[in-house]
Amino acid sequence: MTLALYLQLVRLSFVDPATAAARVTRLLDRPSARWLAFGAVIAAGAALGLLSEILFSLITGIDLGPAASPFLMAAIQGGLLLYSAFAMAFFGRQFGGQGRFGEAFALMVWIQAIMLGAQLVQAAVMLLFPIIGVLMTLALFGVLLWLITLFTAALHGFENLMLTGAGVLVVFFGSAMLIGSGLLATGLSPALLTES
Repeated sequence: MTLALYLQLVRLSFVDPATAAARVTRLLDRPSARWLAFGAVIAAGAALGLLSEILFSLITGIDLGPAASPFLMAAIQGGLLLYSAFAMAFFGRQFGGQGRFGEAFALMVWIQAIMLGAQLVQAAVMLLFPIIGVLMTLALFGVLLWLITLFTAALHGFENLMLTGAGVLVVFFGSAMLIGSGLLATGLSPALLTES
């Protein structure tokens, strides 16, 4: 994918998500293509996450402790992306949607690709305007939820974005609570992220 096509598809994702979703699922129509794209965005995401952490420490002077293990970060990001694709397909179908996991997987990979581009912009802004760069984290979280809402509606043919967004929020925060409780129950802690 060229940069021009990437930017065009990013724009289309916001102005016409249904058409963007159709293009993404055509581009990633084969399982091998989806898994290859999945590996690429996860590897890039782990590297960018580590870079952002280093930049934040250098610019703000705040010591975040030992750097997180990129391998564990990649494993966690990969697991979360797969779960997100499952949730998009499964919960959507519970409310009358017809989307399948393969399509949801392709769309979640694309959402991650969009967020990678946004994080690159954030890293550049952080170098010039540190405070704005840090505040962009909240904005990017909102963009993530909005993209999931748009593509969930496009995948399942939902017309009411408000109800779709409410469902996304319920599933998102409900899943976060369950995953957090599961990690605590198994004795996992953030300290493990710093182990290589």
